[in-house]
Amino acid sequence: MLPLLHIFLLTSVDPIKNFVSLKTYISENAKIHCGAYWIYQDIPDFPRVKLIEKNIDDFIAYLDTVDVECKSVGGYYYIMRKPK
Repeated sequence: MLPLLHIFLLTSVDPIKNFVSLKTYISENAKIHCGAYWIYQDIPDFPRVKLIEKNIDDFIAYLDTVDVECKSVGGYYYIMRKPK
């Protein structure tokens, strides 16, 4: 119930500015949590609430829920759609 209330409050202020595409959400969070990263273009592009996650674990956990995976190789992060 609390997440729904949170989303309602975010969207009631200015719904256009509070949503971004999934790729923008990933890019903004990757800039903060990953440093060096690559986002593959095959990621679906649907609206997502604009939010900066608290840490990289929360960021990666969300990606897992939308069938996107994040692999780290030598400090470089690759963000791509999960294989079917």
